[in-house]
Amino acid sequence: MIKIFSTRVLALVCFIMAIGLISSCKKNNDAASGEVQLLSFGPTGAQIGDTLSFIGRNLNLVTEITFTGNGVVVPQSSFLEQTPELIKVIVPKATEQGFVTLKTPTGNIVTKTKLNLNVASMVSSITRQARPGENITITGNYLNWVTRVTFAKDKNVDSFVSKSIDKLVVTVPKDAQTGPVLVTYSGTKPMQVESIDTLNVTLPMITALSPNPVKQLQDVTITGTNLDLVKQIVFANVSTPVTTFVSQTATQIVVNVPAAANKGKVTLVAFSDVTTTSATDLDIILPVITSMNPNPIKHQENLTITGTNLDLAKQITFPGVTAPVTAFVSQTPTAIVVKVPAAATKGKLSIATASKVATQSPQDLDLILPAVTGMSPNPADPGADLTITGTNLDLVDSITFQNAPAVKSFVSQTASQIVVKVPMGVLRGKVTLSVHNSTVTVQSDILDITGAVPAPTIAFPIYNDAVTTNWTSKGWVGGGWGGTKDLNNTSPIREGSKSIKIDYVGGYGSPFQLGHTAPATLSTSPYTTFKVSIYGAPGSGGKKVNIAINGADKYEITIVEGKWMDYSIPITSLTSTSSISEILIKEFSGTGGFTIYVDALGLN
Repeated sequence: MIKIFSTRVLALVCFIMAIGLISSCKKNNDAASGEVQLLSFGPTGAQIGDTLSFIGRNLNLVTEITFTGNGVVVPQSSFLEQTPELIKVIVPKATEQGFVTLKTPTGNIVTKTKLNLNVASMVSSITRQARPGENITITGNYLNWVTRVTFAKDKNVDSFVSKSIDKLVVTVPKDAQTGPVLVTYSGTKPMQVESIDTLNVTLPMITALSPNPVKQLQDVTITGTNLDLVKQIVFANVSTPVTTFVSQTATQIVVNVPAAANKGKVTLVAFSDVTTTSATDLDIILPVITSMNPNPIKHQENLTITGTNLDLAKQITFPGVTAPVTAFVSQTPTAIVVKVPAAATKGKLSIATASKVATQSPQDLDLILPAVTGMSPNPADPGADLTITGTNLDLVDSITFQNAPAVKSFVSQTASQIVVKVPMGVLRGKVTLSVHNSTVTVQSDILDITGAVPAPTIAFPIYNDAVTTNWTSKGWVGGGWGGTKDLNNTSPIREGSKSIKIDYVGGYGSPFQLGHTAPATLSTSPYTTFKVSIYGAPGSGGKKVNIAINGADKYEITIVEGKWMDYSIPITSLTSTSSISEILIKEFSGTGGFTIYVDALGLN
């Protein structure tokens, strides 16, 4: 309910004063010609049903008054009062904001300002369900004063199908959403009225998908209701919605399945951006591998993959190979011929479609590789012949001994035996065989070298192919320090079968840190010497590392490249205490970017 307070009374008083003023000057202002003149009308802020007064000259000649609205005419017979100076009428119910016209025998007089009223606005009901583009009806009071209807999410409509005092018909916008309706009234006190009822805007719904499963880039038919309201379709794993359809009606959409689509729900996006989703998943047909031939196979040979829907495959990933193979020798729905990459290793193949969804081969692809079963003599003399026995040795391209360049020329070579001359200066360690047309390598067991300096004897091992009991490898990265370590490195080695590989990345850092546990410290009282062997990888010569005990940098070592160096360091040079809680081998050149190998670590 809208209340009018004392401002109306004040306006009415002012208006009456104006009447009195005009009347007092009547004799001076009479027009001898009898011309009808309108001087003012009011009061301002009147409501429907209030008395409206018109002040002027010769107003007794006015025959009717027309208000803005649908046929809102007050005939002379319905005037409450009419004199030459004054006309009083009741404001008709259907009056709208606008100019007022006074009709006379000599012509019409139109007010210079619009009549504006204070209307008692109210919305009593709205249509509860409608499709975008359909008309809804709003009922209430003085709806002929409505200037705007706002649907949910600020969708404004300023033009109407029809408008009357108690009924407003408006078209639901294409992008309207479900929600209450907000009605904006004009007048001297404009206001907005929200409907109590909610307008439920119809949305598209999916009832079926066919065919299902479907291939990527194949047409799928979506059946349902109100599908003509769909502006976009979203498929699983596809970031960009599909906006172009093969065909579209209210009951059916035919759309091409994107190449990147995965199994999942199909989502419809209405023009309002509200979404609805299919009840069932759209399943995507994927390629399936049934067999691979030949298997095992050599690197760089052609592999025939048989199966179903293989024409959908866009890439094949081999185990051991980072980059998928995207170029095939041939491809049909039932077979793909592809060259085996040089880096491939034994394992399952993975075939992926454009959506990157992959299926795996049911069995491993096996690679034909050399295998070493024996080496004779062992230990071997530098400069003498070494006989390597095994299988598929005819595939060997080169042999690399520790601390020596690869040997590519052999004394003799068959599938079961290679005779090769041992280079001078080689170290104890595994022999590495390189394979024709492949980046894969094969390693032998340890080859000992005659005359080599034996590994140092360690009374208390701290690392012996692994970190020993009560020691833990923490790994330390912080404050700009860093790098990586490998406690299971297999080449080069000083003793046993493994060593520690340390890659220094930044300056003054250490990725290798050992801490003693249970108890927190190791008593050094039975020992006098700290033992460690270090091998410098290519590019490490002249670099410096520091042996740090209990957090203090105490013993600096200059790295020798390509050679194992055994160090015996007095414990008193490393710490003044009788216990060790922490051991670090830190980069101490301030440059990083080099690698060392550590072995034979312990106390004597």
